[in-house]
Amino acid sequence: MASDFDSTEFVDTDVHSATAPRPAPRAVEVAPSVEELTEQSSRVQSNLEELKRREEQLREERDRIDEQRRQREELETSYGEMLHSLTRGVGIMTEDEEKTRCDASQMAKTLARLQEALTKVDRINVKDLRGENWTLELTRGLTAMENARHEWNGALEKWPRLHGIREDVVPSPDGSMPTPKLSLTEQTFGQLCRLGFALTWPIALAIFSVLLVMLFR
Repeated sequence: MASDFDSTEFVDTDVHSATAPRPAPRAVEVAPSVEELTEQSSRVQSNLEELKRREEQLREERDRIDEQRRQREELETSYGEMLHSLTRGVGIMTEDEEKTRCDASQMAKTLARLQEALTKVDRINVKDLRGENWTLELTRGLTAMENARHEWNGALEKWPRLHGIREDVVPSPDGSMPTPKLSLTEQTFGQLCRLGFALTWPIALAIFSVLLVMLFR
């Protein structure tokens, strides 16, 4: 029986070694010259400067974007605040304008009634009632005064500012206003003494007279 075929039995190793490709010789590394190193350093430095310029550009771009973002946030915030404030302000001013217009209308009506009452009161001659029908004139005057007081009280209820006018201050015939009277709490001690003496001396004189009559009976 024939043995198995072995291919190595017919190979000539010497011939095979001679025909096999040999590896290429390894190149010898040569140190760079000073000029080459200088050139490499210049290229690296140039790259660094370019990176710095690019970094500065990126920072400026970032700052610009941040400023735009801040302005946008400010716009949105201000928009909301002003929209709320203006809407509320317009509503309040509209109500006040309507109220003021109504008050002006009411004030015009009150002013017209007061002017009419003033005209009627000014026509009354309180010191010289003459003629056969002087009682009728008196009645008319009292009626005019009552109507005027009614209008005045109505005006006081509507317009509190009129409360500053004192009814006891009556102008003199020449049109000048008299010196306002002081209340007891506003007067000095001397004024109070003189006032007390003026009020009590008639009583003291009457008592003294009665005593004299009783003594000389």
